[in-house]
Amino acid sequence: MKKKTAKKPASLRKRAEGMLVKQKERLRELSSADLKKLVHELGTHQIELEMQNEELLRAREELEVSRNKYAELYDFSPDGHFTVTARGLIQEANLTGAELLGVDRRFLMGKPFAAFIDRDDLAVYEAHRKNVFTSQTRQTCELRIKPRNATVFYARLQSTYSENVDDKAGLLRTALIDISDRKRAEEDREKTILELRDALAKIKTLSGLLPICAGCKKIRNDDGYWEQVDQYISDHTGVTFTHGLCPECYNKGMEDLKKLRRR
Repeated sequence: MKKKTAKKPASLRKRAEGMLVKQKERLRELSSADLKKLVHELGTHQIELEMQNEELLRAREELEVSRNKYAELYDFSPDGHFTVTARGLIQEANLTGAELLGVDRRFLMGKPFAAFIDRDDLAVYEAHRKNVFTSQTRQTCELRIKPRNATVFYARLQSTYSENVDDKAGLLRTALIDISDRKRAEEDREKTILELRDALAKIKTLSGLLPICAGCKKIRNDDGYWEQVDQYISDHTGVTFTHGLCPECYNKGMEDLKKLRRR
């Protein structure tokens, strides 16, 4: 093997020297006008090469600047971005995505994305992945993300299919968006609606026909027991009563008290 590699450069050099001799013989046959023309063409060609080299260098610098801008936009996007293989393994991730999952980006590569999905939502994620690969169109879903050593949060996944030169199965490009605030707002709204419905039901109960005693004025509740009016209203509306005497009852009470003293 060493002898063959030693002969190859020597052979090329011999061929080059032979071609150079032929070029020299050709140059001897050229007139001075032809030589001037040849020199002019060589000079022009050299200038063209230098200009092309400058253009290539400028294009390279612009490409480098563009690449750096893209890297900054990718890494510092407010949403997490992931490239996931057909086997479900993380191939790429931006800084925000790594932060959302609670893992240093260096240790995310090759890890299954499903490992960060809440167990109860794994079926949702698998159906999402299948739909993307089947339809090869953008698909969205909402599920819970389980970060490493952090609180579970709600997220929306937006995924698209991407061709993969090395893997015929293609890739999954996924954006992970934290929607915890929106979910909390929806839960608060649902709670408020339920409270309003409950209050409305109680109001309707009070505005209907109530069985009340003609003598003591007690009200019969839903269980068949008789309650004081203030107790019944308090149980059904949450209203708290304070007790006192109106002027008429106060005067009547004073008269009754005087009659008792006379006896």
